[in-house]
Amino acid sequence: MTLSVFQCTQCGATLFPARVFCPACGGAQWRECAVVRGTVNESTVVRHRVGAQEGGDVHLASVVTSAGPVVIARLEQGVLAGDEVALDMDEANRILARPIRAIE
Repeated sequence: MTLSVFQCTQCGATLFPARVFCPACGGAQWRECAVVRGTVNESTVVRHRVGAQEGGDVHLASVVTSAGPVVIARLEQGVLAGDEVALDMDEANRILARPIRAIE
């Protein structure tokens, strides 16, 4: 699935997640915009999840999307700030990021 962000049709502010009213102008009409790329701002590794019996490390990153909003994405491997990533969503509606260098 493709990740979508939301652009206010009144003022053009782009947000994620969706909101009822635009915080910039109060508008209530939104245009859905697909986002497929972004740049890693920061990343971290969660090594122990409370209540989880199994599972390894979980790599997370804050990603500035090409449309502007910042999202938190899961990764299969570590990344560095400034790395370009491809973005999409899985069946559980989690945002996933894959380093561009691993794709090309």
